[in-house]
Amino acid sequence: HEACQQRMGVGIVGPSGCGKSTIWKVLEAAYKRQNKSYVVHVMNPKSMPRVRLLGHMDHDTREWFDGVLTASARKVIKEASTTHNWVICDGDIDPEWVESLNSVLDDNRLLTMPNGERIQFGTNVNFIFETDHLRFASPATISRLNMIFLSEEDIDVKPLVQSWIMKQPEILQGQLEAWCDELFYRALHWVYQGNQELTVETTRMGMVANVLGHMSTNTEATMLPEAERNAELTKREFILAVCRGLGGN
Repeated sequence: HEACQQRMGVGIVGPSGCGKSTIWKVLEAAYKRQNKSYVVHVMNPKSMPRVRLLGHMDHDTREWFDGVLTASARKVIKEASTTHNWVICDGDIDPEWVESLNSVLDDNRLLTMPNGERIQFGTNVNFIFETDHLRFASPATISRLNMIFLSEEDIDVKPLVQSWIMKQPEILQGQLEAWCDELFYRALHWVYQGNQELTVETTRMGMVANVLGHMSTNTEATMLPEAERNAELTKREFILAVCRGLGGN
C-alpha cells in the first residue's frame, strides 16, 4: 500500500511460490472490503513478442493496432478518478519492452506509443511488476521502482499444506495431517538439509506443490465408502506420493 502511494511503479521480487501474487490479491481484497473500487489488468509480457505487447503500425496502410498493454492503458484512462487501477506485469523484466515504460514510471506518467500518440495516466494508476530476479533490468528502470523483496526462507510450507488438507474429504483430513507430521515434513527437511544436488532447480514451494499434486491424485481414489477403504493401503499411497514428489527430482 505504501509503495503504491509513493511511486507509480512497484516491483515485487522473489522466487516462485514466495507469495508475490498473494500480496497484491490480499491488498485488493482489503480495499474491496472498504468499498474501494479497484480494476486489475494482469499480463505476462514475456509470453508475447514486443509488437503484440506494445502495439504496431501497418507500414502499408499506416493503420495502428493496439497491443495488450496499450489496450489496457486505454481502458485505464477511461475509468473514473476514484477508481484505482493496477496494471500487473507478471514475468521477467526485459529491457526489450520495459525501457518503453520509463517515461510512464517517472513523474511524467506519460506513455508514448510508436505511432506518436501519448497517453497520460493519473495518480489512480499503478504499474506492478512481478519477477524472480532483476538480472536484465537497467539502472534506469530500477531507480524508478519501489522494490519489495521476498525471500524463500521467510515462507513456511505448513500453511500451504494445511490449506490443501482443508480442501480434501473430511474423512481423510485427520489422517493426512498426522501423516504429514510423521512423514512428509521430515522427508522434506531431509532433502534440503542433505548435500544432494537437485537435478532440476526448483523452489521449496515448487517441491511441496509437486508432492501435493501426487497426493491429490491418490486422495481422489480414496473417496469411497468407509467399508471399501483400506487405511493401510491409503498410507502406502501417501508414502508413494511423497517418494514421487521428492524423489522425482
